[in-house]
Amino acid sequence: MIKRCIIFIAFVGLLFIVPGCGGGDDIENAPVDATITINPSEFNLSDSTGFTTTHSEYFNIVVEDANGFLLENIRLTISFVWAVVPVVPDVYGVVQFYHGGSPVDSPFNALTDGDGAYILRMDFDSGDGLAYTATLQVTSGSAYGSANFEVDTGD
Repeated sequence: MIKRCIIFIAFVGLLFIVPGCGGGDDIENAPVDATITINPSEFNLSDSTGFTTTHSEYFNIVVEDANGFLLENIRLTISFVWAVVPVVPDVYGVVQFYHGGSPVDSPFNALTDGDGAYILRMDFDSGDGLAYTATLQVTSGSAYGSANFEVDTGD
């Protein structure tokens, strides 16, 4: 009888342990039929001033399935050719990504929130003859979204 009781207690204990094993957080890539939308989808700034100015722009990245349902806990890979973490401390490049308030290099990974979105902060410089253009790219599995980004001298 005691042996049966011990086996029963061990079995019940396993029922509580097993659900805690494995992935747990349900983070995954977007399904094949998902869409990634970036807002704004295009950003242009002309700056003819003779001094460098740093700006912040926020991009709302949303992932939806084929039925238009927002998808949470989707792994995103975000990249932009000009976004780099500085080699010299506190000396940033022309574009800097931020994730959770900290500067990050490109590419970096992020997750969509409970509303199927991720808000990207991107700081960038303009003025003093700076001119550059590139595409902000977001991928998850085979899903892809992009936004055009341009800074020019206003000439």
